[in-house]
Amino acid sequence: MEISFTTGLMAALILLWVKLVLTLGYSGIVNSRKSLLRERVENGQKYVSHALKVGEDATRLMATYQFLSIILDSIIVLLVMVTFADSIEKASQDALSTGLLYGLLICLTSVFLLVLGDRIPTVVGASRPERYAIFAGWVMFNLVRFFAPLILLILRISGQIATLFGGDGSSQLVTEEEIKTLVDAGQEEGVLEDEEKEMIYSIIRFFDDTLAREVMVPRIDIVALDIDSTIEQALDLIITEGHSRIPVYRDTIDNIVGSLYAKDLLKVWRDGQKLESLQSLLREAYFIPESKKASDLLIELQERKTHLVYVVDEFGGTAGILTIEDLVEEIVGEIQDEYDFKEEAPYEEISETEYVFNARIDLDNVNHLLGVSLPTEESDTLGGYIFEKLGRVPVPGDEIAANQVVIRVLSVTGRRIRRVNVQKVLPQQPEESDDHAKESRTTSTNPTVEAVPTTPLAKKTSES
Repeated sequence: MEISFTTGLMAALILLWVKLVLTLGYSGIVNSRKSLLRERVENGQKYVSHALKVGEDATRLMATYQFLSIILDSIIVLLVMVTFADSIEKASQDALSTGLLYGLLICLTSVFLLVLGDRIPTVVGASRPERYAIFAGWVMFNLVRFFAPLILLILRISGQIATLFGGDGSSQLVTEEEIKTLVDAGQEEGVLEDEEKEMIYSIIRFFDDTLAREVMVPRIDIVALDIDSTIEQALDLIITEGHSRIPVYRDTIDNIVGSLYAKDLLKVWRDGQKLESLQSLLREAYFIPESKKASDLLIELQERKTHLVYVVDEFGGTAGILTIEDLVEEIVGEIQDEYDFKEEAPYEEISETEYVFNARIDLDNVNHLLGVSLPTEESDTLGGYIFEKLGRVPVPGDEIAANQVVIRVLSVTGRRIRRVNVQKVLPQQPEESDDHAKESRTTSTNPTVEAVPTTPLAKKTSES
């Protein structure tokens, strides 16, 4: 294949310009704010809808861009090799030198493509994303649509191959850490409020590793009713506790037979019906293991249209109960209703390094507030951690010093810890001689502890 030097070079430059525009448009679309594009569509601005539509399917957009980018790069490299073929043949004296010169040419062309065809347009496109998204939106939209059959085939084949190596067949375009970095940057720039940042972190954690046992109302706090109770007793309990759904058991709380809904009971009471047992009013009980993921459970509850589930331990005993409200509170924080006035606050801030906690508070929340790292492998709550450390039932005044904190039990009811004082112990510099102290001040720094943001604090209620 023979081609003149000028023709080959011009063709390569034209394709490089196409690659530059392609990358500029792709960078603009993936970095643009969709809310701003929607606003411009509503205002009737031309060609914006193409950029908005093509950006909705990020996987297909990325695959199309990568496919076309590889094709363009390959053709450009081939054109450069053909264009400089005569010059290389004249300059080389043997096969080895010819190969080395071609290799050097390929390397230089690749660097040139990376800088001019990839990095520069990517950075420029990200600097003013909406402008370049609109500029190249129509072209990108039609390219994605034209190559759709081929791209879908490529995605399906690559997904099947990925499963052979343990993958899930889907590509993760953005990692969890990248999302957190963007959220932190948004907060620092004033785009996101503190509450919005905490909610996003809560959603990430909720769908990542939150288990039912971390969210449930524990067995000791369950308000339940015996199956042999009368309608009057059931009404009294509902009025006293303010719950709209009550667990019903036979003989023991480990033998849950169903759930009693207040609206079902009130209808019977209004009509003056006589019932020998509450059995006919009970709704079916739904049981789940402690290890069930909270995110999966939320979807199940929505599909089953169920509000109350029972958490069982490995021996089949009742470990706790869980409601949709408990799950939602893990994301949005505490939801107060007219019956929540009796609940204790999860914590009281004394100073930046000292808090009084409800012993039921999550250890993750304690670590977040104080910037410490209490271990969470064996215990989920602060009360559980104290039991683990003491190895006995605590009494008021018990103290534990570990992991940069001093924990003091303030109040106990029966075998249950109520309030706990936790104070962070700041690291102190050891006493040194004057000369050595001067030297240490210039060469050492105090260690710091990084705290990972977690969910907003949420008290767990047994029912809404």
